[in-house]
Amino acid sequence: MKTINTYYLIDYENVGINGLSGCEKLTSTDHIIIFFTKNARKIDMGEIANHGTVELKMIEIPAGKQSADIHIGSYLGYLAGNLKYSVVIISNDTDFDNVIKFWRKELSITVSRQSKIQVNTVSKQNKAKSAGLSTKESQIRTIFEQKLNKSPYQEKKEAIIAILLNSKDKQSLNTALTKTIPSSNIPSIYKELKDIIKNLPSTPSKAVPKNDIKKREAQFRTVYGRYFKNGIYKEKREEIISILVNSNTKQQINNKLCKIIPGENVSKILKQLKPLIQTLP
Repeated sequence: MKTINTYYLIDYENVGINGLSGCEKLTSTDHIIIFFTKNARKIDMGEIANHGTVELKMIEIPAGKQSADIHIGSYLGYLAGNLKYSVVIISNDTDFDNVIKFWRKELSITVSRQSKIQVNTVSKQNKAKSAGLSTKESQIRTIFEQKLNKSPYQEKKEAIIAILLNSKDKQSLNTALTKTIPSSNIPSIYKELKDIIKNLPSTPSKAVPKNDIKKREAQFRTVYGRYFKNGIYKEKREEIISILVNSNTKQQINNKLCKIIPGENVSKILKQLKPLIQTLP
């Protein structure tokens, strides 16, 4: 299965050499770009040199407040214009989270923030799953490589996959696909992916009243504040609560959470909040 190129944007002044931990396990489909200033801590070139077959580039940026935020954020926007890229920002700076949230919502791209490069010594396909690639997305990508590997499917692959993952019903799925590829090509997608989309409702579900949403959010915040006070739960609190409140199915919650936090943390959240999500399809 063809792997999406992954770009690791390193906020070096923030994470130092520790942020590059694991880079030697990357492959030729990965890219490291180190953003540093003249005031950055001494860069250990010996450590950086041990980066396997990954492409590495270093960019010096002006020293100054939020210089890294501005430059890395703008580079993320450049990469976001090409949906075949996956992006990981290596930084402890939570200010990046808002721009990450923006691009996820705007283009449904795969982008996240980590404190260091985390790579498992497993196959690319399994690594993608453990890093947040859902079983559903893995199945879709496999079918694209095996069955939908010609024009116009390959040219629009990432856009189509994003539509398949984010459509909440068959009606919105069809509408979005019609805007992306010729309608004559859509039946082939439905045929090959029938097992993926068969559980989608035919029409949009009714909007949840605002009062109910507020009540739902208050319930999530109460339980969340009681059991998830530290570490990644605290760091990702608002993003996690937003996912919990706005998702319409258990599968959506699981998929979205897996994109921002490790799977073992997702399991703990789903277990603790089970009474609040058990009515979801």
